[in-house]
Amino acid sequence: MDIMTLDSAPKVPVPFDARIMHNAGPVEVIHILLQPGEGVPPHDNPFDVLFYVLEGSGELTIADEVRRVDTDSLVAIATGTQRGWENTGTEPVRLLVIKLLEQKNS
Repeated sequence: MDIMTLDSAPKVPVPFDARIMHNAGPVEVIHILLQPGEGVPPHDNPFDVLFYVLEGSGELTIADEVRRVDTDSLVAIATGTQRGWENTGTEPVRLLVIKLLEQKNS
């Protein structure tokens, strides 16, 4: 059994707090903490991504659509879709990012 704590998780070299909680096989799990005013710039990836909001709320931009996403919400983003996060509130936002690295064959 492997147990990863947030404090011991390796940091991702980005300008906000992001830590790799799991990276094995077809799945990677990243914990992101966004302080008020911080964000994840719009980007896409060659794999599907799930965002689960652990705490707080923020604005998620998917393509040209901006939506508020609150605690205990899950958002599924398809491969190649532009997405970005912004904490527009006054409290921290904590997210789990689940990257589904192994894609299904069409």
